[in-house]
Amino acid sequence: MAKKMIPAINESEPDVVKPESPRRVWIKEHMTAIYIGAAILLIIAVFVGIRIYNSANHPIAKFMSASAKDFNSSFTFEAEASVDGKTVMSYSGAYEADPSKQNVKVIYDADYGDYTYTGAVYAEGETRVSGSLYDGKWRVRDCSEKVLNFFDFNTDYRAGSFDGASFLRFTELTSQFSAKELNSFMKLFKDRMSGSTELARLTVTSQDGEKTYSFDISVSEFFDLVRNKGASIFFSAIDYDAFCALYKLNESAVKSSDCRFSYTIDSKGSMTALSLSLTVGGETYAVSCKIDDVGSAKVEIPRKFFEALVAQQ
Repeated sequence: MAKKMIPAINESEPDVVKPESPRRVWIKEHMTAIYIGAAILLIIAVFVGIRIYNSANHPIAKFMSASAKDFNSSFTFEAEASVDGKTVMSYSGAYEADPSKQNVKVIYDADYGDYTYTGAVYAEGETRVSGSLYDGKWRVRDCSEKVLNFFDFNTDYRAGSFDGASFLRFTELTSQFSAKELNSFMKLFKDRMSGSTELARLTVTSQDGEKTYSFDISVSEFFDLVRNKGASIFFSAIDYDAFCALYKLNESAVKSSDCRFSYTIDSKGSMTALSLSLTVGGETYAVSCKIDDVGSAKVEIPRKFFEALVAQQ
């Protein structure tokens, strides 16, 4: 039987070419489309990045971020209301909060000129109470709903957004205004508060590492904005009509009014001062607040506050 001949293998000959996988063939055929898609994604990423940057640098966004940083830690404060430079009401005290546990402690002294008193808020666990010390006696009452509504609003606020529903619950105004329409109006208001519109002109000054943002606000532009764009905020058409009628009666006084709103942020991003003044008919009404010890303030609730709480239980 003849032997079957097996051809010798020449190492110089190339290997047999393997067929390309369907995936590689598809990539080659669609390479142009892939490049275009990648370019589009890159453009979108850049656009979104710019939008995020601009939003973070919006003066109102800065205000929300700085104030949220304060209210989500602790601080001491001194606040006052005045008329033509004369103090008519003042508060001084300390605030401390732990949002993750919905705990908060506040202690303050209030001075109304004719009388003074000490106030306190304590919320920890299932205990949420507020009280006031007057004539040497603490009067304590439950404030669970108020505290829970505050933290509900604070959750969105510290994330940089305004939630109309939780805000209205906290301020007890749910029966007067629409939460959905308030959200829309606040977005419009934020746009108009960019600092270069007819509503508000912004001035920024720096000193010792702090920046102060001052808005000169047109009161008439604000009232026009509410009248022309804010009708849907009101639940009642009667309330809206009453607002418009009151505005019309006082339109000349409104147009001659001056309003300034300002806040100061330190190098750590915390708010250290806040003020609002309104001049109407030659009189200046102002509210201001100085904030200190952000992140390091400690609140000590008096022992007699807890004794009064136990006595009432």
